[in-house]
Amino acid sequence: MSTQVLSETNAEPEVKTKRSKHINLSRMRKTFSVKPLALGVASVMLSACGAEREEAKIYTSIDDCKQDYPDALEKCEAAYKTAAEEALRTSPRFNSEYDCEYEFGPNQCRNVNANGGSFFMPFMAGYMVSSLLSPNRYYSQPLYTSSSYNSPFRSRWITADGHVFDGDIRKRNYRVSKDQLKPKPTVNRTMKRGGFGSSVRAKSSWGSSSRKGGWGG
Repeated sequence: MSTQVLSETNAEPEVKTKRSKHINLSRMRKTFSVKPLALGVASVMLSACGAEREEAKIYTSIDDCKQDYPDALEKCEAAYKTAAEEALRTSPRFNSEYDCEYEFGPNQCRNVNANGGSFFMPFMAGYMVSSLLSPNRYYSQPLYTSSSYNSPFRSRWITADGHVFDGDIRKRNYRVSKDQLKPKPTVNRTMKRGGFGSSVRAKSSWGSSSRKGGWGG
């Protein structure tokens, strides 16, 4: 299934997708091509130390969500759409395709024209949703990964603001804090090669991946 949803408040962006949007996770370490994303479904739980967390499961397609939740087809599709819209708003932006692929790997970036500007951003590799079946609001956010040997998050899930989840991309179940599910800052400026990876490394050294701020501008 190849569904791509993009939206902008002031204008509908023109997205130039050069290559396939499907991901074969079993061949990830050799080649990387993006599949239409992932979903996570969660319920509120308490950890042993008493901190409130959400349990989330990551999917790599809308159909996977529908298989787990056949009675919630519309919510699966809506959660995908929300994550895709968030990706356009919050994804790291690069000056050139080369700079983007340096961080995320060959064939993993697309050109976007929006509001009179042009930039490159990585394809989403997955997305995470908490409380999908809750009568209240659920939370959905895009996830990314990299096949680049230059990347500190190679073959791992990462959020738009640089939080790297433990384990590799084969891990699909997480207990995450509510802070990690909050909307990420809007990105209004581009960065150069290595900028995203440097931020990830800095956050790791601080030991505070949930630290606010970043490259929202």
